[in-house]
Amino acid sequence: MDFSGYDKKIRDLVSLVEEQYTLFDEGIFHNLGLLLGIAESIEDEALEGYVCYQLADAYYSFHFDVDRMQKYLSLGIKVQQESQDYSLLAQSHNLLGITEFLRGNFALSLDYYVSALNYCQKMESPNRGLRGIVNSNIARLYFALNDYDHGRYYAEEALYEISGTPVDNAYLSNLINIYTFLGNIYLSRSRDVAAARACMKSIEQLVKETPFEKELLGGIDILTFSIRLSHYENKIEDRELLIRRFADSAVLSAIRTNMIEDVCDLADFFMEIGKTEECRHVLHLLEAKLSEIGFVEIQKRFVESKIRFYTGIGDLAERNAVCFSFYELMKEQEKEKVSAFLFALGIRRDLEDLRQQNAFMEEENIRLTKKAEYDELTGLPNRYHLSDYSDAAFERAYNARTPIAFEMVDLDFFKQYNDRFGHQRGDECLKLVAEEIKKLCQRHTGIYAARYGGDEFVLIYENMSDKVILSYARELADSVIKLYLKHSEEEGGVITISQGIRNSVPLKKNRVWDYTFAADMALFKVKGRERGGILLIHRAKLEGESMYV
Repeated sequence: MDFSGYDKKIRDLVSLVEEQYTLFDEGIFHNLGLLLGIAESIEDEALEGYVCYQLADAYYSFHFDVDRMQKYLSLGIKVQQESQDYSLLAQSHNLLGITEFLRGNFALSLDYYVSALNYCQKMESPNRGLRGIVNSNIARLYFALNDYDHGRYYAEEALYEISGTPVDNAYLSNLINIYTFLGNIYLSRSRDVAAARACMKSIEQLVKETPFEKELLGGIDILTFSIRLSHYENKIEDRELLIRRFADSAVLSAIRTNMIEDVCDLADFFMEIGKTEECRHVLHLLEAKLSEIGFVEIQKRFVESKIRFYTGIGDLAERNAVCFSFYELMKEQEKEKVSAFLFALGIRRDLEDLRQQNAFMEEENIRLTKKAEYDELTGLPNRYHLSDYSDAAFERAYNARTPIAFEMVDLDFFKQYNDRFGHQRGDECLKLVAEEIKKLCQRHTGIYAARYGGDEFVLIYENMSDKVILSYARELADSVIKLYLKHSEEEGGVITISQGIRNSVPLKKNRVWDYTFAADMALFKVKGRERGGILLIHRAKLEGESMYV
């Protein structure tokens, strides 16, 4: 949220809140209360939506207080919907998804995550970091359900999204988290030691970019991964050294809620390799930690490790006692699930009431939007029409198992052209290029084109080979060059176009945005390498990317 337009008092409070969150300072609740009072007094829905989300996140992160978290999320989502703050709506639904995942409500959790991604799609400026975080959470959910293929897909999508965000502490933290998570999965699910080692190399490279290399490598998440990896690489001395380091209670005291399952996995691993006392030590320390956490699903996961431990050492009496506690947790979880679904229904009912209150305005807006399905300047379909067409075309391709291609077209040197001749001539330039695109669509069936915005256009090719698509792309590029729109007096100083294309048969896990995003990334790579170029790819990831997938 942009606070530049607010007065100094509000800006200072926001800065203080963000600092307090980083430092885990309980004073955050007081200052958020002050901000909420200000937001309500000036009737600022955008600010109120922001504060409600921050309060919900703080109650979750500081105290695992789900009741208060849900209270503020419920209030926040209403005003966020009113102010159309899609970023906060995405974050709110992502937080709800995390909570329901930790409570074992996987279907409800996935529903929240999908809602979060949908809100990400509605944002004017794409937030790849947020999309990456949501995708990483979906990956964890699929892995928890033992769906390895979908889990790995979403984890790799998360890597790809986050790798394209500005390098800051959040960037590094998210990437390290995903690499660690993926590395553990490679080891536990497929014993793919080479893939796990590649993840560790990526982690080591990332932590070198921070002043906290030693602290990060000694953190509980990387430490648990390192123990497993050294074992499967048969580096027993390294493994024993790492286990001794892990046994330090100070290390375990830093555990966060989302790490508990990984630590339980490590306890199970200790039993697997005959480290009975180490397993006992970890379980003892975890038990003290779990007394602070009210998530039944996490408690169940811990009890499962205890059952394995007592079974392994042959203490049947303790095992039976723990089995009964597992039964009690199951009964408690069923009550929680009912409460969670009632809360979800309450949110949906509130939003439905809101939609009904604004029904006339919404219908009128839709009518006016549909009336303007074509771009006024170029005469091409606009983004509204593109959205409907692309969904239908994608569905046709998926059902028929035929390829579909999405192309992003961007004018090269358009800024220089505008700077030289002014915006009116710039508009004429766009119209001329649009006419060439129209002619291409008229000459060849199966091509759809729309203006995406600014100097960008989208073309969709249905059921065509790479060879045919590339021939049409070159045809369009040549026709634009022949317009001889000079942006400078230098030799060859004419407007050209760069083109990024993705062409493939849609898979079940694919969505329209996978194609548009891939085409956009291909275009970005072309622009960075050689303007006027064409790059056609078949997947969302490009050759030469430095990240490991």
